[in-house]
Amino acid sequence: MRRTGGAPVRERLLRLRLSALLAAQCGVAAAVAWWVAKDLINNPQPLFAPAVAVGSIASSVSQRLRRTLLLVVGVAVGITLGDLLVSWLGRGYVQVGVIVAVAILFAVFFSGEGSFITQVGGSAMVIAVLFPASPDVALPRFLDGVVGGTVGVLVAVVVLPLHPIHRIRRAGRPLLDKTATQLERIADAARTRDADLAKQVLDTLRQLDTSDVETALSAAVEVVHISPLRWHDRNSLNGWRRGAKLMLRCLLQSRDVALKLESAIRANEPVPPSLAEAVRCLADAVRYVGAGRALPAGRPSRSQQAALSALSLAQAALTSGLGVDGINVAKDVTIIAVNTIRAGGVSKRDAESLRCRLAPDTAGEQAERYRGPDPGRPEAEPPLPPSREGSD
Repeated sequence: MRRTGGAPVRERLLRLRLSALLAAQCGVAAAVAWWVAKDLINNPQPLFAPAVAVGSIASSVSQRLRRTLLLVVGVAVGITLGDLLVSWLGRGYVQVGVIVAVAILFAVFFSGEGSFITQVGGSAMVIAVLFPASPDVALPRFLDGVVGGTVGVLVAVVVLPLHPIHRIRRAGRPLLDKTATQLERIADAARTRDADLAKQVLDTLRQLDTSDVETALSAAVEVVHISPLRWHDRNSLNGWRRGAKLMLRCLLQSRDVALKLESAIRANEPVPPSLAEAVRCLADAVRYVGAGRALPAGRPSRSQQAALSALSLAQAALTSGLGVDGINVAKDVTIIAVNTIRAGGVSKRDAESLRCRLAPDTAGEQAERYRGPDPGRPEAEPPLPPSREGSD
């Protein structure tokens, strides 16, 4: 609360705007689930239906179908276990505790999913407390779970689906801004030859959380596959998924830039101004990637222009007489610049052609000859989904 309580009003309003659709989904799902359970199924107290509907939306941004199914199955299993254990053990304070504990252990044995374990234990507890005072509670509770889960899924992915592209952009923008800020600090460290600052940047980059972007990618795929309202976004989504994954690679590579720059400074290697300026241009390229993806062919976006500048400056640094770690920094800058250009919608072939024209590999053999083991360097990744251009 201390950390978030002082957030500016602007940030609070931004959170409200980003959560508006989620709130609408939960409200509609709760109302529809209550109506179906109460008026169509004739459950006089359908409290569980809207609860499950809201839970299936709010707690399952990705893999919603699987988690909702586990939730409903957990209700059924908990009710069945509760009935059996009450018939064997009877009712009482001790029996309630034993029944809940046994039900949870049973759930853990079959699945480690939190939603499944919670519903098994909760449903068993309801049966243990209310049975036989309310012997007809089992079937209504199970039907409420089915209704709530079904309504929640339909509202979230069919009736009011999240816009898959907007979701990726909203999740990725804060991460891009943070990465760009740290690249600017790397440029400052290169300009002032501050090894400690480079180390601080490396530590910060290693702590950046990518889970929001990964969850957004998963949720976007789910929506476009299920929701008829979003089927037309499938082709566009492929390009955005490709771009997002390339930028996640750039984040990993930027850690390598900070690591090698720190090593170059501590080894008293030359760090020319062109190298620092290349990293600063790279920060602009990362910050503005995704803006202007729809520009006409042959007209680079702001991000692509900055990436091209970074390529030229990195080549100038390579030809100025760098040390081993300095060469690696320049080559990593080149790789990030190429991936940023590709993330803006350029095919791999065209981006590599640009790199060859602007930054030919004049120091590649020397860099590879002296490259030592680097556990912080990301491993090669499998091929990404095909780009929108179909030429990746």
